[in-house]
Amino acid sequence: MKRSSRLVINGKLVEARAGESLIDAALGGSILVPHDCRSGQCQSCRVTVVSGSVDDGGSGHGRTVLACQAAVAGDAEIEFEELPIPVKRAGAVTEVNQLSSEIAEVVLTTSAPLEFRPGQYVRVKFSGYPAREFSPTFRLDGSFNQLELVFHIRCLPDGTVSGQLGKAIRPGHAAHVQGPFGQAYLRQGQGPLVLVAGGAGWAPIWALARSARSTQRNREMAIVVGSRDVDNLYMLPSLQWLIDDGVRDVIATTEVGSTQPIRPGRPSHYLPLLGLEDTVYVAGPLGLVETVKNKARSANAQCYADPFLPSSQTPSLMDKVARLWRSREQPHRPGL
Repeated sequence: MKRSSRLVINGKLVEARAGESLIDAALGGSILVPHDCRSGQCQSCRVTVVSGSVDDGGSGHGRTVLACQAAVAGDAEIEFEELPIPVKRAGAVTEVNQLSSEIAEVVLTTSAPLEFRPGQYVRVKFSGYPAREFSPTFRLDGSFNQLELVFHIRCLPDGTVSGQLGKAIRPGHAAHVQGPFGQAYLRQGQGPLVLVAGGAGWAPIWALARSARSTQRNREMAIVVGSRDVDNLYMLPSLQWLIDDGVRDVIATTEVGSTQPIRPGRPSHYLPLLGLEDTVYVAGPLGLVETVKNKARSANAQCYADPFLPSSQTPSLMDKVARLWRSREQPHRPGL
């Protein structure tokens, strides 16, 4: 193996060292490959190997590799789609709306617009609380404001962050946003779109669907979405928006208490017959995402996935100090 290699990235020649990651090789040539975790989980840094070869580090899929895992192994040419560069924005909570017993809509107003591709995610840090990752979306009636970021968040009673929505975290609460990240964003194409979501996974899928109806109107679209019970099918207004806009294949499911037109079972039970021309996007619980990915892989359909994983992050020392200080500043009222 040569000690140095000629690496061409999006048409620019970079001198790279054998064994260094593609991300580091690109940074050495003043090229920023979009990335976030650098551990292979977020999929933000997937690039296409046009020619030559690289050590894929176990991340290969077709002609693509993850630049954080793949290493320089010789002369090669790689390409990636240039996405909005992650930035930071200050903002504040302006609305907390309960969409169902489990899902809250949280609206942040930011100091300046944050550009993102539909389906990407951002990192949100409410003041005094650990950061969490959420997918910006549209309001359920399809409307949006460039200075607003709208999120659908599943509320867990013991959740460090979600358990405080509408309580300690309410309108006026300061927040910072960083992003965008992620590879499960809407791409140009001609074939049918198959969009699948479970629970709050509807947030990125609704962003994809709403945007596709504006920018790729001639593409066929099939939508399958579900929740555990009827009460948490919070996305029904947005499904109706899509139906009114001409989308014919829209299916809603619940595992408990379904009545027509809601179908019993999980979204994966109602996937259309997939083929080479289909592009599948799926977001939500890990089990649903893995099932849909496997079905897409079996049909040789392109699939972009956004699994929602429970956060195990705990507050930092500074977070705890900030929360304590804020609690001391708030007046205490007897009986409350």
